[in-house]
Amino acid sequence: MDKQVGKFTSEQIVTHVIIGISIMLLFITGLPQRYPEHLGWMISTIGLSKVMFIHRLAAIGMLSSAVFYVINSMLCWIFVGNKYFKKYMLPIFPTSGDVSDFVNDVSVWGEQKTDYYKYSWLEKLSLWNDMVVNWAILGVTGIVLWAPWLFAPYIPVGYLSVAKSFHSGFAVFSLCVVLLHFYIVHLTPSKFPMAYSMFTGTVSKEEVKEEYPRWYRELSGEKHG
Repeated sequence: MDKQVGKFTSEQIVTHVIIGISIMLLFITGLPQRYPEHLGWMISTIGLSKVMFIHRLAAIGMLSSAVFYVINSMLCWIFVGNKYFKKYMLPIFPTSGDVSDFVNDVSVWGEQKTDYYKYSWLEKLSLWNDMVVNWAILGVTGIVLWAPWLFAPYIPVGYLSVAKSFHSGFAVFSLCVVLLHFYIVHLTPSKFPMAYSMFTGTVSKEEVKEEYPRWYRELSGEKHG
């Protein structure tokens, strides 16, 4: 059996599972409301009230796990120190290298294997899509649409329509990112039918060598140095 290398913490695994299930439910129950002429049969089948109940329940699951993830990361950084930050938090931040990695991957001249570290640009895009689009934009606009009477005294009525447009528009954008992420992570020939690393927290050293060359060199350096 290939030697396994730790990539995700147990908290990250739990958060990923809850957010993954929540987002799927949000798409399943949200798209019929966005495109009733094509997907309205779902609303007709179980009823609008049940669809909205499931949608809101999934939203609570997603936002709760997001709050847990942020608080847990901050506490670990405070009490564990910079070692935790450098190992689990710093690698997810975008860098200028992600731009060149993207260009190399999509360019017809990009025959050279991209020298990824711990996360590819697509993995970072998926993560930041969760934090910026799903948690912040969809979370805030969703709360406004859920309880408009709480915000009506403070914002113009027209802003509610803007919130609805933002909510549905960014939901479609998020769906595109999630589908791309799902295809690359799970449906590529080498990983089909599923990549299990997000459930086990580990990846094989052979996979690290193949897909994350720069990370592999760091691991090898630690091992031999």
